[in-house]
Amino acid sequence: MKQMIFLIIAVILGIAATVLAFILIVPEKRRENQGAFCKFLHDLCNFRFLVVEKVLQALYIFSTAFVILYGVLQLFNVQPNYWTGGNTWMGGVGLLYIILGPIVVRLSFEMMMMVILLVKNVISINHKLASQSGSADGDVFGVPDMQELKDAARQRKAAAQAAAQAKAAAQAAAQEAREENVRPAQFCSDCGTKLENGVCPHCSTPTQEQ
Repeated sequence: MKQMIFLIIAVILGIAATVLAFILIVPEKRRENQGAFCKFLHDLCNFRFLVVEKVLQALYIFSTAFVILYGVLQLFNVQPNYWTGGNTWMGGVGLLYIILGPIVVRLSFEMMMMVILLVKNVISINHKLASQSGSADGDVFGVPDMQELKDAARQRKAAAQAAAQAKAAAQAAAQEAREENVRPAQFCSDCGTKLENGVCPHCSTPTQEQ
């Protein structure tokens, strides 16, 4: 009965803590006015970083050290043999722990870390896309706004096309200017005046080269 009462109290207090966290800690607008510890809780509750990676690293180091040290201790261990009535040296088992233990531990944790590394690569890609679209908010599992990314790509494409058209127009104008400079001057055959657009300004004589 007492255990059930404790369980009910824990559930009620857990619900109250959850409501207070969503009011005081989780909202993004409250982060700037919070202390260092509350900011840590905010980032923790909003999954701004991965805890599992550090936990697996600590467990890997502990497991490797444990199997090696346990194997070394087995080198000095002698167990009584109830079948023969003598003693059995456990050094063979200790050598297996020392040699095979770290290998087994390493392979086991590499299999788990492959999943973590895959998730980190996806997070990195999401952050790059989010920074390009301007929708990055620091959330580890945040997905970028693809519509904003498409709009940004469309704007860059339009700007590149406009720049290419302006460059082509400038090249055409420069080519026309060069052709204008090398074109021979034309003069009126009657008065000798330089023609303007193929017409004499004095007597309106058609183009004649001299």
